[in-house]
Amino acid sequence: MTLFSLENLYQQYILCRKNKRNTVNALRFEARQELNLLELQEALVSRSYKPNRSVCFFVKHPKLREVFAADFTDRVVHHILVSHLEKTWEKIFIHDSYACRKGKGVHAGVMRLQQFMRQATANGTRPAWYLQLDIHNYFMSIDKQRLFDMLAARLNLKHEEDAQAHWLTHTLVFHDCTVAAHIKGDPALVHRLPPHKTLFHAPPGKGLPIGNLNSQFFANVYLNALDQFVKHELKCQWYLRYCDDFVLLATSLEQLQIYKQRIEVFIAEQLDLSLNPTRLRLRPISDGVDFLGYIVRPFHLLVRRRVLGHLHEVLQKSQAVLVHPHANGTEYRFDVEELDTLQASFSSYLGHLRYAACHRLIQSIGVAHPWLKVYFGLRRKTLQLFRRDRLPKPGAVRTVQAQYQYWREAFPDDVILIQVGAFYERLQWPVRRNSLHEQSGKKQGVAGLRRMRSNRRGAVEGFPLHQLRRRVAAWLAAGQSVLVVAQSHTAGGRLLQRRPKARWRATSTQGCTGCDSK
Repeated sequence: MTLFSLENLYQQYILCRKNKRNTVNALRFEARQELNLLELQEALVSRSYKPNRSVCFFVKHPKLREVFAADFTDRVVHHILVSHLEKTWEKIFIHDSYACRKGKGVHAGVMRLQQFMRQATANGTRPAWYLQLDIHNYFMSIDKQRLFDMLAARLNLKHEEDAQAHWLTHTLVFHDCTVAAHIKGDPALVHRLPPHKTLFHAPPGKGLPIGNLNSQFFANVYLNALDQFVKHELKCQWYLRYCDDFVLLATSLEQLQIYKQRIEVFIAEQLDLSLNPTRLRLRPISDGVDFLGYIVRPFHLLVRRRVLGHLHEVLQKSQAVLVHPHANGTEYRFDVEELDTLQASFSSYLGHLRYAACHRLIQSIGVAHPWLKVYFGLRRKTLQLFRRDRLPKPGAVRTVQAQYQYWREAFPDDVILIQVGAFYERLQWPVRRNSLHEQSGKKQGVAGLRRMRSNRRGAVEGFPLHQLRRRVAAWLAAGQSVLVVAQSHTAGGRLLQRRPKARWRATSTQGCTGCDSK
């Protein structure tokens, strides 16, 4: 299988679309997948391939920066090249170089730093220090010619695949993604960036875009020279790097000061880079290391306050969309798209928190945002969220009675109204056929509903869809909360799904008692 074979292109396409299959660009490519891959193969083999224009957008957290997103076809090409270069460079990279490597993510880097801290302090029995350094304006300062020379030096042009990779490497390294770039979002944000923070003002031959797979891999290659220097020239025993953020540990403060001076000279002469003076830290290990979103200590982790601040911002934005206070109660809307986005984001933060000492912290989040209990439950052992508006096993709860029972258990304090065709019905459980709904001997329910003889579903009260607001207001006035479960469209006479549409909580109630963590 050669580098530009159709088989390899297809394999890299499958990897490229992973977790992005529902994006517009991925769907557009997939619509004519075979033709697109054949056209791409022809362009690569004939060496007529040129990258398409990129989309430039801006992220504001943790700070304002520009990101260039390549066209989906170009991302497939990035996977093709990186997968080939990795075969060589993975053997060259040091063990403790992290980011954009298999098994070398954020948590692996943090765990490794903890191990180094324990070793340097002999499990807390002796003093030790750490030196944390950062490259100033790293991605914008990378010299393209130096980078290409590093990559080309490891390619044997006598081999066909390496010769193809040599041409493709040159094409991608020297491609200017700012040409004809489509700016997504507020164009004025370009002018809010300092000139040294944007590729639009980068000097000729300098800078790589943030956001592409090949850029992340190239960034590791460029700093590999620094890794080799620290390990083999400085002979630092405890050193690790995550992208352009690196930490050195030693039992001598003076030794770290020497390391800093020599590193500063090396990167200036060999890589045309400089250290960021505002990110230089030389402190005792007992102070903890601010690294990759954690305050790292030898035997435990703490979460950075900035991470928690961003989490609360995300939750507040979702709360504004989902939760709407009214005069007689609070409405909780089950907006599927917003809940999907919130679940993905919140789960990501919980995945970050689970590695830290965070039991009380998670409790405090629940106290600060009690509305979350309406939508989510939390499995304590794994810190995994589960949605309370989704049936766990649709195949096992096909009947209306089974679905009603599920919502009854999930929201035990609520009046459950479940849609059946053109009506909302209130069921009883278990079903008691040919009997009237008992309600303290009254002839009508709290909301003034006519009682009805139980049908085979167990419905004892019901009303047409257009009466929903009036009926809910009556229950709220009586101090009861209401959950409305809406019915989806049907196909072939079979119900596709039911899920909560909204929940109204009476002002006098204390919320859902069935939302505790498991």
